[in-house]
Amino acid sequence: MKQLTVARALADVLGAWGAKFVFGTVGDTILPFLACLGDHPLRFIPLRNEESAAYAASAYAKLTGTVGIVVADGGPGTGRLVNGLADALSDGAPVLALTGQVESMYLGTGHVQYINQQQLLGAVTVRSENLGNPAGLTTVVSDLLRTAIVQGGPVHLSIPKDFWQQLIQAAPPQPEPFLGEGAQSPESVIAKGAEFIRGFQRPMILAGRGAGGAVQEVVDLAERLGAGIVYTLPLVGSIPDHPLVVGGLGEGGAEAATELLHQCDGLVKVGATYWPTALTSDRKMVLAIDKHPAKVSQGIPADFGLVGDAGTVLTKLLGKLAAAGKKDAWAEHVTQTAEQWQRRLEGELAEASPGHPGRAMRVLAQFAAADALFCLDVGDHVLWFSRFFKGKGQEVLVSGRWRGMGFSLGASIAAQLVYPQRQVFALVGDGGFSMLMGEFSSAVDQGLPILFVLLNNRAYAMEASAMAAAGLKPIGVHLPDVRFDQVAQACGGVGLRVTGDSLLQALQESRLVRQPVLLDLQVEPIRLPTAGG
Repeated sequence: MKQLTVARALADVLGAWGAKFVFGTVGDTILPFLACLGDHPLRFIPLRNEESAAYAASAYAKLTGTVGIVVADGGPGTGRLVNGLADALSDGAPVLALTGQVESMYLGTGHVQYINQQQLLGAVTVRSENLGNPAGLTTVVSDLLRTAIVQGGPVHLSIPKDFWQQLIQAAPPQPEPFLGEGAQSPESVIAKGAEFIRGFQRPMILAGRGAGGAVQEVVDLAERLGAGIVYTLPLVGSIPDHPLVVGGLGEGGAEAATELLHQCDGLVKVGATYWPTALTSDRKMVLAIDKHPAKVSQGIPADFGLVGDAGTVLTKLLGKLAAAGKKDAWAEHVTQTAEQWQRRLEGELAEASPGHPGRAMRVLAQFAAADALFCLDVGDHVLWFSRFFKGKGQEVLVSGRWRGMGFSLGASIAAQLVYPQRQVFALVGDGGFSMLMGEFSSAVDQGLPILFVLLNNRAYAMEASAMAAAGLKPIGVHLPDVRFDQVAQACGGVGLRVTGDSLLQALQESRLVRQPVLLDLQVEPIRLPTAGG
């Protein structure tokens, strides 16, 4: 047992559990904790806004599978965590939020900046606690970390301002790597699953984020069954060109994908929780694979569930499907439908103007390295990315269910810290960038060579399209022109205003610098042909 301050003991616990970064914004109720990080292996990453810091922690957790850490001042600073923690909660990302609080003697009073932070963050965390006594720190923090890992979501701890520098007796913290061990269906159940899908006559495969590490196994299964492959947004960059690959789901996806899902009689769902609303009334047999048992029937209910890592389960499943009986007529129909869809896309681009956002996505696909990482924001550009980007194995990071605008700015900072040698793109619209543009300056401060590609159509384009479709007067959807390139320059980075004709050259020039680059890409506010769902 050693005597340590609460601040130092907390840092030691986090370090022992594998944390490398603490994202946050400075505030007077957390100053002793930040000060102790100055000579601790944990690295504090200051961001301009607590919302971005929480997005960064969520992104870190999604990328690494380990707990992301965010720290914020009490009161208003805590309030600004809501969006980022909601993102972590919605996407099942383990995050520990640490917030300061007023001195313990003022808890429950009308003191300046006091609020019941457990009530405030209760809706966006799986558990929220206030440290009632400094001596309980190690026990409470370890228990919260267990909860975040096992339940897959954000947790929160408030620490009163007068506790940080108090001395406590702290035993050396013990990490618990066994918490990451997941459930696994036995061989006998997988054998029954193989028998179940042999009965499919018109099979399709839906691959989601949980299949990200098992793309080849998904393709192998499709070939074995003669099944078409459709996928959700996180797999846009990693699904290869293949005759059985149809396209993505959702508003920016492939109409052909929705059509084939409607026609199929059997679905193998791999690590996916999304299901188009247009198909909710369809009845088909479903086998679902997910490492989280509670997600097996999420999206579309499963008739048969297999639990475990997607790659492991698919490998075992393939071993039991040697004589699956490929459905040749259905496979030919799938490939013909996929070919027709690709011809349609090429036709759209052939007629497109240089300012068409779909053209920009093809240029990005041409330029990006195979191991690049794309952090997608929220808005019209995401639909164009889903429709036209042709990946080479790239990882795509999204705000999947919460869909908070500005997500990509904090997320890209986390991504570049996790993967310092990889290309990291923040793909963002002018609306989303405006909300949290201070984080470009944070990237400059950290010396992170993130490439921010800002698709500037001077509008909240999705909302403008929705109002137009409903016959509503377009109020509040048009944005004035801002010289975001000059903003980037003023922050100390590189800023260029470019058009579709000059995008590739600007991307190539960005390779020559090792600092944040913002390309203010001028695109036309074109309404996307919707895929429905």
